[in-house]
This record gives sequence, C-alpha cells and structure tokens, in this order.
Amino acid sequence: MEIILKRKVIVKKYKALLDIGIKERRSDIIALLLIAKSHNDQLSIPIICNEFIFRDNETIAKRIIQRCQDLALLDKNLKITEEGLIARDDEMIYYPFTGKYYLWVTEDPIFPQRILNIEMVNEKINLKQEIKGYKWEYVNGERIKMEIENNIISVPEWLKHVESFKNIILFNEDKKDIRIQKIEEKIEPISIEELETQIKISDKLTLLKLSGIFNDEREIPFFPNIRTIWEQILKDKYQMWDWSDESMRLRYNDVSSEEKKKFTKTFNFSDPIIEKYGKFESIDISLKIKPESDEEATLWANWLLENQFQEFMFPLIFKRYKNQISSKFHGFNIALKSVKEISEAIMSKMFMKEIPNDFWFIIAPLDVFPINFRGDE
Repeated sequence: MEIILKRKVIVKKYKALLDIGIKERRSDIIALLLIAKSHNDQLSIPIICNEFIFRDNETIAKRIIQRCQDLALLDKNLKITEEGLIARDDEMIYYPFTGKYYLWVTEDPIFPQRILNIEMVNEKINLKQEIKGYKWEYVNGERIKMEIENNIISVPEWLKHVESFKNIILFNEDKKDIRIQKIEEKIEPISIEELETQIKISDKLTLLKLSGIFNDEREIPFFPNIRTIWEQILKDKYQMWDWSDESMRLRYNDVSSEEKKKFTKTFNFSDPIIEKYGKFESIDISLKIKPESDEEATLWANWLLENQFQEFMFPLIFKRYKNQISSKFHGFNIALKSVKEISEAIMSKMFMKEIPNDFWFIIAPLDVFPINFRGDE
C-alpha cells in the first residue's frame, strides 16, 4: 500500500550574515583525533609535540589545542568531545565560515531544519552597514554619513532556532551538510516563493519529493508511519479497515454495481489533516473492498451469480460460475442460490419488465438442450 500527500509550501528568501560550519574533510585534524584514540581519547601538549608535530614546541601545540577547542572537538580538559568522536568516525569536521548569504527558509513542519538552502552573496555592499542604516562616503574630499534605504528586519523567532540543529542537509545539487553557528539579529527579506511537495508513504520508507525552486527526493524517517497516517486520514472509517489484506469492509447497499464486479472503490478524502504536520491537498485513493459480514457476502455473491449469466445454463457451466464466485469471497461463509432460485428471481424480474425477455434461456428447464448436446457438458 502507498499513500501520497501533497501540498504547496511557502519558502522565504532572506539575506543575512551567518557563521556556518560546512562539513569538510580535514586529514590533519582527523589524524590528531586518531592519535587521541590510543590515549583513551585524551590529548596533552607532550602528546601533540611527540606524536603529531614531532618537535618540542609548546606554543604550536597550544595553538593546535585552541583550534580544536574552537571547532568543539576538545573540551577544556583536552578530552575528545562527542562532536570530536563523530568527526573521527566520519573523517569529516564542520569547518567554520563567516559571510553574507542568501538563505531559503520555511516554517512548514515538513522541514524541521527550517533552512532549505544557502548561497554565498557576491556583493560589495556591507550588510553590517545596512543593518546600521547608514554608511560613510567621501564626497568632494569630505567624509559624509549617507543613509541607506533598505528593508532590514529582526530575525523571526522561529528562525532563531536553526542554531540548535546539528546537521542540516541542504536541498541543493551538492546536498552539503552544514550547521548554523550564528545568525545575525538583522536580516533582509528578498522574496516569497512556493515549493511543490509530495510525500510518498509506504510500509518500507517515506520519501519527500520537491519540485519548483528546488528539485530533490530524499527519505524522511522522522515522518509518522503509514498506519498512523492512514488512521488519521480514514477517521471514523478506520474501524472498517482490515490491514490483513489492506481492504475496506463495506455493506452491500453501499457499493455500486461496477464496484461489486471489480471489488474496488475510489474514496475521496477532503483536505486530510495529519497531527503536527497540518492540512494536505484532497486525495482520491482506489481501495480493495469486501463485504463486512457473511450476510453481506451472501447478498454480494448471489448478485454476481445472477449477473454472470450470459449463456444457456448447462450444469457444468453453472457449477463453474459458482466456484469462480465463491473463490472471490475467501474467508466468508456464503450460501449461493440454486438454479431454480435464480430462475424464479429472473422470471419475476421479467414479469415486472425489469429485464428483457431475451433472457428466456436462463429460466428454461434443464432438459431443454440444444441439438448435439452431450450430457457431460
């Protein structure tokens, strides 16, 4: 079974000063962390001098320690931090960069990381001056304070939380793994755009597909599982659902003739709401259906049997039809009508003009056979 949820997501583009960490391969630092592994994850100035730089230079050793602490790889006691252990296992560290960036962000709960992408801004304009609202320029040799027209705002509260996320996988071609270490208090709004999202949920995994300003597809393991989602979509109909064969139990009178034949029904679910994730677009889903009880199954099976007749009902043909129909109601205790009962029902319908007289062959006595008919047919 598969469920597809869709909705448009509002994405806001800002320009901001950021201190970020971009995951990179730094073989020198990783080598130092590997040395610490043989010392119970502990470093010291002598260890660095003797096993890393191979000379007795305390000043350089202290600089190396300070750099590792700046990167949150060592604590104040020179013990490898949890961050350092992860970096050593991944052979990657978050290397710091400070600059002016465009960032695409959203409040939509589908994206708990908030930030979808960042891109370096290649401008000569000083954003710090923009935040102050003025800049100094020389006019005819005189230094003059110039007002800057801008649209600088305070960082929204919901966006400040990005500093708490450890791993942000960007939705760009490189899919860079970053973290936001600091975002300045003032940012500049640039634009507001829409992003098409599609969440495909199955028993095995949940995939998020993006189209529009970003085009990507990735697994989102944090999303609720298919049973939780399905229960919230079905609401009160969930009690009619059978997970054993992924079918909906229905009453005979709630199913159309075409649905009875195909054992499928298309259900419309208007604006389904998923807890913590909000409203999605209306969806149509074609589902397997079956009777809700033995009594309903008997009505359904006999309706199929009566509507199966398109030829003279020789005994073996009638038996074959009964077997075919019975096989469609596995697990149900059904009682199919006899030839006589079906003939009487059809005769009644012919009398009431509900069906044309062309169906005379169905109610003909069984001893009225065509010429050359063999008794074993």
